[in-house]
Amino acid sequence: MRSAKDKMRVGVIGGSIAGCTAAVELMRIGCEVTIFERSGDELKDRGAGIGVPPSVIDTFISRDLVDRDIPYFSATNFSRIWRTQDEKKYGYLAWDQPTQLAALNWGALYRNLRSRVSDENYRAHAEVVGIHVGADHTVNLEFADGKANEFDLVVCADGYASLGRSTLFPEISLPYAGYVLWRGYLMESEIAEWEPLDTGIRCLGYPGGHGIFYFVPGPDGSVERGERLVNWGMYIPIADTDIDAFLTDKQGHQWQGSLPPGAMPLATERTLKDKARDRVPDYYADILEKCPDTFAYSIYDCQVPAYRKDRVCLVGDAGAFARPHSAAGALKGINDAVGLSEALAQGGSVEEALTQWNDERTETNNNIVKKLI
Repeated sequence: MRSAKDKMRVGVIGGSIAGCTAAVELMRIGCEVTIFERSGDELKDRGAGIGVPPSVIDTFISRDLVDRDIPYFSATNFSRIWRTQDEKKYGYLAWDQPTQLAALNWGALYRNLRSRVSDENYRAHAEVVGIHVGADHTVNLEFADGKANEFDLVVCADGYASLGRSTLFPEISLPYAGYVLWRGYLMESEIAEWEPLDTGIRCLGYPGGHGIFYFVPGPDGSVERGERLVNWGMYIPIADTDIDAFLTDKQGHQWQGSLPPGAMPLATERTLKDKARDRVPDYYADILEKCPDTFAYSIYDCQVPAYRKDRVCLVGDAGAFARPHSAAGALKGINDAVGLSEALAQGGSVEEALTQWNDERTETNNNIVKKLI
């Protein structure tokens, strides 16, 4: 499928899921696309899970964004569990809700998308430090090494701490929501029993928060018993006055917004595991205990007044940023990118296409944020 936008030069800032999707979709309508990713050739796979309806997998396949055989774990129920005096090991089942969810390994989804972008179109270790729109609507990207490139359109897929968002809307802040998501994963072979997690998502309630535990395909894509990954996340309240200290790593460096795997001080991790032992059923506390190099990131809310200014667009978490409870992070970024390419491919002027896309994505994604505040 070709369009009047053939040969339009597009720069994509950020080479993760949203960025790769944007590149694939825009190249297919004839754009000349280059991705600029500030990290290395391969983004780190943290074993994180992504849950989507099976119909979404079918859409990904039909658009050739993923392989037909992409592995996923089928979750058929969503169980809400509490630790009680009578049910200390597995917890009291308060509610069991039937569901149909495909649990993907983040790394598998990323690798599928990345494989569809040639190395020629993907520039690693390329950090964008400035975005400048010219009088002729061209966009100049300035890089940390002093170089610069000019484009007809720039797509910012650079995450929640987006340079694109702060450039377009410097008045927008990221208000801290008062809690963090503590995460980790463990090979299934490390746990004694697989049955409690074998059919779906386990949501554990406890004073001050909740946590989720579920299987995703293993590092090699296997969904066979014994070869899957246990993926988990625990929502932990951290006061505003304590968040800076919490995000300070083993070397005393304070991170902004997150602590990556291996950075969390052992004393901090020990405290979190000890508190969890008193709050969640023993089966799940044992999983937490065995996980090394756990990581965490702060929870924020962010709405945006628009998804583009001139020829600079925002996709994924660079735009409206919703809490993880929405389970919309990766899917939202993919939808933004697909919608952008479809709007541009319909014909008419670039301005008309971007205006149409902007209006739809701004309303849709801000509404996701509003529902969770």
